[in-house]
Amino acid sequence: MKRRDFIKQSLSASAVLVGGGYASFDMLRQNNLAIPIPVEHRASQAAAKVLNAANPTSDEGIMIQTLTEQIVHPPVHAQSRPALAYEQHKTDQLQADVTIAQAETAPIIEQPIEEIVLTKEQASNKNVEIAKPEGSAKTVQEKITNFETNFNDDVILTEANYKLLVDTLERINRVQDYVGFGNFNVISFDDALKYAKYSPRIGAFTESELQFLDFMFDYDSSQLGFLGEKVISKQTNVIPDKEVVKMPGTGHYVFRGHPEEFYKKIRGEVGDSLILTSGVRNVVKQYQLFMAKTVQASGNLSRASRSLAPPGHSYHAIGDFDVGQVGGGLQNFTAAFASTDEFKRLQDLGYVQIRYTANNKLGVRYEPWHIRVV
Repeated sequence: MKRRDFIKQSLSASAVLVGGGYASFDMLRQNNLAIPIPVEHRASQAAAKVLNAANPTSDEGIMIQTLTEQIVHPPVHAQSRPALAYEQHKTDQLQADVTIAQAETAPIIEQPIEEIVLTKEQASNKNVEIAKPEGSAKTVQEKITNFETNFNDDVILTEANYKLLVDTLERINRVQDYVGFGNFNVISFDDALKYAKYSPRIGAFTESELQFLDFMFDYDSSQLGFLGEKVISKQTNVIPDKEVVKMPGTGHYVFRGHPEEFYKKIRGEVGDSLILTSGVRNVVKQYQLFMAKTVQASGNLSRASRSLAPPGHSYHAIGDFDVGQVGGGLQNFTAAFASTDEFKRLQDLGYVQIRYTANNKLGVRYEPWHIRVV
């Protein structure tokens, strides 16, 4: 089995609820405030949070439904205020970074998010269940058919880097809580860094977390077994507001022009029972989904890449979108969608193409819900 150490072990902290408000991360380190929660429990919470119970038709269906059953006490979902900072950003394009810090002085009336922090001693405990290889595969097809299997040549994180993955995912989740679900789909990497830096409830990304994110973006995905094209060359990719439009009742955006027209056309022909389940996804959103899938795969990056394009490789960043059956929930993101009337109507149209077919050579499982637009 091949294991690759991506970066040196480094621990970061999360926020905890203190006296009805939020303490800074540095303060927590100094005061050694901590709740002794095992890292695998934190991992389950962070990944399950990506399911976003408030939006059951969303793209987070790639996580297995049983994931939420691993948690004794599911995380509390705050009423995310569409961040004042984000709305200001849309009007003045972040010309005054200080407005982000000022936004934090506004009274907090929603239920706060309870977060967890581990001391170094707790984090060093050998309590992480890392994926174990189960066999070998001779062909790409064999791997995508058995996409949830751990193969001998898969790239698997060490325990130290798995913990760093969890730290980073928790912080990214807090960015989503801050800006709101829809906004999070389209914000840039630089935007996420700004919100984290100026918001005590998020906390600035640590140097080790940034190195981890950089490495994931720059890593040769073919080493994971993902053979798709890298369609976004810059981690800091920006999607201008004027280039996207939000689809009512979905929480998702599509690009203006051909993608918008194409979605409306096929929905008009298939019927209102067809719904947009994932549209535009910039790099930060793809990070979140890929990292959550890696948690579900017990640190196996190759296994995650068989279900999700690594950051920079998702066609959702340039035009593709996902569709599903209204009320289909998580089944919209399994092969079961291929048996629905909605999918059969898509096939009957003739001009609708699926990005990842059952016999694709890209190392990705069959995705009958993923519409090829570009």
